[in-house]
Amino acid sequence: MKFRAVSEQTKMNYMMWSIRKEIVKENAYLNSLPYDPSPIMEIVKQHLDAWDPIGLLDMHGLEDEYEGEARTLTIYITKQVSDLDAHSFSQAINQLFRTSFGEEYQHHDTSVEIASAILKSLRSNSILA
Repeated sequence: MKFRAVSEQTKMNYMMWSIRKEIVKENAYLNSLPYDPSPIMEIVKQHLDAWDPIGLLDMHGLEDEYEGEARTLTIYITKQVSDLDAHSFSQAINQLFRTSFGEEYQHHDTSVEIASAILKSLRSNSILA
């Protein structure tokens, strides 16, 4: 099979389409839950923004810079709620940020602290048991 060369614009369009498709899928999952997951997502987002491991918010980034990561981590939390610990959660954070930001993500050593802080906030707000 021959592959034809594609333009940078076509690559960008495909990437944007893929991202939109993933967002729709994630939102469908969150909307299917028997409870409102938005308090979880808000706490996760607050911690990610405060952490700002890529420095996007320092560079005058948009306030929604880590919204996608917060949504993905909220899904992780809802799926792992009965078996959630800081170590496995920090591994999920590292994997997600490496996938999202590649070499720009250099804060894997502080992800355990962030994972612990998120879980502590969720438990202190009685969102997690």
